[in-house]
Amino acid sequence: MSVDETAPLRVLVVDGDPHVRANVISLLDGSDELQVVAETADPGNALSLAERLKPDIVLLDAAAARTGHAGPLSRSSRVFVLASPDDHGVEVALRGGACGHLVPGSFTVPDLIRSVRDASRTSLGLSAREAEVMDLIATGRSNGEIARQLFLSEKTVKNHVNRIYSKLGVSSRATAIALWRGMMSVLPAKD
Repeated sequence: MSVDETAPLRVLVVDGDPHVRANVISLLDGSDELQVVAETADPGNALSLAERLKPDIVLLDAAAARTGHAGPLSRSSRVFVLASPDDHGVEVALRGGACGHLVPGSFTVPDLIRSVRDASRTSLGLSAREAEVMDLIATGRSNGEIARQLFLSEKTVKNHVNRIYSKLGVSSRATAIALWRGMMSVLPAKD
């Protein structure tokens, strides 16, 4: 898998309702930031697809979440449950390792991207300012460009970058970007 910051995030859509699945895929296909790499109605099949394709994001329906599929899928991907907020599957999935949930027909591509970034920020322990700097790093901006955009000195930006690298346990921009974008599968497993 490429850690190139311009590569789209790879998505696996798992939903037993063919209409919901088709609507979600149609929404995502219109984005340059996301690429649907596979779809399935069968949560059991989702596990083998995830192992083989290494998606960055798995969108999982509530029925699959209720049966415990979020946990195994969350080991290598950011999992979001597709369900209404009051669905019991959301709670089960969040306890099992899902990052959050989205309501089918109510979320947009920017909502999904924001959810992935929020999940990354929370799980990676970055402050709000560090997350803002990391967002700009992930778009390919240099420290000087980030400083000008955020009205900071370049030295302050360098300090933020150093703290980000320390918190993430990385030594390169490419690896930091991969973590930020949710591409956990490109990194060696932590023991």
